[in-house]
Amino acid sequence: MTHNFLRVAICSVFVLASVWAHAQASFDLTDTYMQEVRTFTNTLGTAEWVSGMIVFEGELTATQYAVPKATNPTTGFDVASVMLLAQVKLFDELPPTNDLADVQGAVAAVRDAPASATGKYFVWGSTNSAPVAWVPLMSTNGTQFAVNHDATNKITFVFHYPPALPPTNVTYQVFIGEPTDSELEPSEKVTSFTTATTGINGVSLLGAGALQEVSSASGVTGPLSSSIGFSVYVTSKGILFILDTQDEQGPGSFTVKAWINGAWVVVGTVQANGLGHYEFYADAGAPLVVGDSYKFMVVDEIGNPHVLPNAVAVKAITMKSVVMEPLVMLVQFNTEPGRKYQVWVAESPSSTNWTPAVVYYPTAGVDGYDSNPFTVVDSTTTIKIPRNEGSPAKAFFKIIKTN
Repeated sequence: MTHNFLRVAICSVFVLASVWAHAQASFDLTDTYMQEVRTFTNTLGTAEWVSGMIVFEGELTATQYAVPKATNPTTGFDVASVMLLAQVKLFDELPPTNDLADVQGAVAAVRDAPASATGKYFVWGSTNSAPVAWVPLMSTNGTQFAVNHDATNKITFVFHYPPALPPTNVTYQVFIGEPTDSELEPSEKVTSFTTATTGINGVSLLGAGALQEVSSASGVTGPLSSSIGFSVYVTSKGILFILDTQDEQGPGSFTVKAWINGAWVVVGTVQANGLGHYEFYADAGAPLVVGDSYKFMVVDEIGNPHVLPNAVAVKAITMKSVVMEPLVMLVQFNTEPGRKYQVWVAESPSSTNWTPAVVYYPTAGVDGYDSNPFTVVDSTTTIKIPRNEGSPAKAFFKIIKTN
């Protein structure tokens, strides 16, 4: 009886096969969330790089793949998660229970019928009072997760850890989706037999399949989501960070790190105040280049890392044109729809007395004329700045973004 089974387990993520030609090699994958290198070792069978995937028949292990638990600030749960982008090969039957050893969680994909190209996911655990065993992996709408042979799925485990005392079972959810899905479908909660309290300590795949990508996070209840809003801008005073948070839990500081030359570099820090909105400048000497994009991590006030899913550009307000007319200057500059801007004027660039200027500005309705911050509606905005107002005349202006 052959076993074509994909079993994904945290503390073990595995896939089972019937051919065991021995080969030894290691493969490095960069964790897309933490930007750390995770080494998977081919401990049994064969494995090789094929089109950016580790194609294996045997067992891949990453025992150094540690994801400590952390408190999710939204729910208060102690959680850790790991995601695998893996090619799924179907089993003919569920693997024996002695193959699972002491895993915290696992899934297997089993054929609907002999020689079928379709199958269903099963999970190692219990959704009721029965002993822990293989049970159907059910979505929250009550249907069993389906899968095709050789399909590539994102499979994310999110573990919920009990307090140290008294020892109680770990529970977890599995989130599954296509490689292009931005949101994965959650399963019903599953009970593991383990009473671990520290988090994930390793990942392995046993069987036949292909592993393309890994990602992990602590303190996140969904598959690698974040409750951090983050922007970066260039101002006359330096590089400005704008940080919006949700459900702050402690009095610590927020630390901003950028992925530069293969390492996380601290580029800014701000003290938490519980208000949920922060505007602060990058540290002096922070190696950020205007116009470049960076992967950013925000370590929140209780130490949880939030890695932004996409690179963020260091943006500048750029003048596209300045046209002088007898009474006004027409200034066109790049903007972000929905953001507020304000014009300030002074007698000289080195002045310490910059004041808000009355300007004409476009709006979604009737155009405005005042010195207050105005909300733009397009990616390029043209304003009119009255010339030679006041005594002495304020000949120099600057435009600042106020939110």
